[in-house]
Amino acid sequence: MKQFVLLTLFTLIVSSAFCNNPEEKTFVVIFSKNELKQLDSSTKYIETNFEDKFSTKTYNGNSDAVLFIQVSECDFDKCQFGQTMVQVNRSTWKPLQEVAFRIIDLSECKENYEELLSAFYDKIDKKKAKSIQSIL
Repeated sequence: MKQFVLLTLFTLIVSSAFCNNPEEKTFVVIFSKNELKQLDSSTKYIETNFEDKFSTKTYNGNSDAVLFIQVSECDFDKCQFGQTMVQVNRSTWKPLQEVAFRIIDLSECKENYEELLSAFYDKIDKKKAKSIQSIL
């Protein structure tokens, strides 16, 4: 009985050590405002396609519109993500890669992303950096 308990405990410890927990991926989808205007759409409308399944954030401003999508436990890359059909307006469905200007997988180059952010924060005021960090 003692050996059975030890064997079971050993098996549980070894299996938990080798268990692969798929990490979270973050996709950044950049849209051209002119193209969205031609399609009679917006980032908020496209965001509704992903809100039910993933955590999303949109940013609009003076530059191009951006949609951040956090996908947990995924096994696909940005090309497969780009083939996802999204509803652009009430009557039109298109693959995301046809609507988006660019799709970036931030998890793929996380170290470069963190280096760029730290370099950016070093260049700007500390007050602005804190406000930007609170948004992200």
